[in-house]
Amino acid sequence: MKILLHLLPHLLPKILISAALLVCLFAPAMAPAMAAEMVAEISAPSSPAGLSVTMTSQLSPLSINQMHSWEIRLQDSDGNAVADAEIEVRGGMPAHNHGLATQPQVTRYLGDGRYLLQGVRFHMAGAWELQLLINLNGTTYRSVLNLEL
Repeated sequence: MKILLHLLPHLLPKILISAALLVCLFAPAMAPAMAAEMVAEISAPSSPAGLSVTMTSQLSPLSINQMHSWEIRLQDSDGNAVADAEIEVRGGMPAHNHGLATQPQVTRYLGDGRYLLQGVRFHMAGAWELQLLINLNGTTYRSVLNLEL
């Protein structure tokens, strides 16, 4: 025990430096997972103006390569729930020039301006874009929602 106490002042700086190096090495690999934990809801306006789109993941935290669903909430410019919309979802990673690995579909209207989107899977970390084409009363609205995994 005396030997250990004698060596501790000499070893402590080396232990701290080793721990700091490990943090520097593994922090970048952990960053996508930590960012994904923060993303549970994303919002964007529409073009043309008139709709507000909010998407909430039913998987928390978000993770890579796991099928999951989102709830899409539509509101008009007065904050009223929007029913009877037809929604098509596209997306991908613009920086990598590829689309989604799946073909997500809005499968049902949940009421109160909410729609269920199923079949979403993000297959790698990075910047993702979800594009919603919303057909409502003869007008097509477009909304682009961005998230970082």
